[in-house]
Formats: sequence, C-alpha cells, structure tokens
Amino acid sequence: MITTIEALADLSRRTARRLHRLFNRPIRTAAFTCTVTIAIPPFLKMVVGYKTDFGKPANDNHRASAAAP
Repeated sequence: MITTIEALADLSRRTARRLHRLFNRPIRTAAFTCTVTIAIPPFLKMVVGYKTDFGKPANDNHRASAAAP
C-alpha cells in the first residue's frame, strides 16, 4: 500500500514538473501592444500601432538547466 502511495506521489511530481516546463515559456513571455484607430465614415480610416516585447523577465529566479550556459 505504501509503495502505491509513493508511486502516485512521484507521478504527480513528475506530471507537475512536465506541465511547468511545457507552459513556462508561453506564460512568462510578455508583450505590450497599443493601437489607435481614427475613422471618418464611410471612406477614411487610419490605424497607428506599436508593439514591443519585454524579453526576459527581470525577476527570473529559476535555476538554469544543466544544458544552458
């Protein structure tokens, strides 16, 4: 019985680690987008947009993997 519980605990930790590795990059990537639209119906429309990527978070406290330099 104890081995079953230990196996389930190990499985849940492995699953959580895999999900974290899978979703960490898309979640931590941030971008800022600003768009201004001016329209005079029915024939004139002007759109001005700005997009920037914040890059790597400043408070990235995760340990680097062994493969990364």
